[in-house]
Amino acid sequence: MKVATVDTKRRLVLPGATPGDTYAVRQAETGHYELTKVIPAPKKPKPTPEELDALLASAALTPKMSWEELSKLTREP
Repeated sequence: MKVATVDTKRRLVLPGATPGDTYAVRQAETGHYELTKVIPAPKKPKPTPEELDALLASAALTPKMSWEELSKLTREP
């Protein structure tokens, strides 16, 4: 087992780790720490303008009738 020492800035060098790696730290019991490497989720591609238009058109809060139809239904003659 290799021994690693914490420096004055509370940093610990892990063998096999690369810069930018992220680890979740959990204290299992007093004096024992458990590190779990966090693997980021794959990034989703940005939606195209056409996909955004389709999403907005299908949104539940988007009115399905025109303003003229709405005014005829809600205004007194």
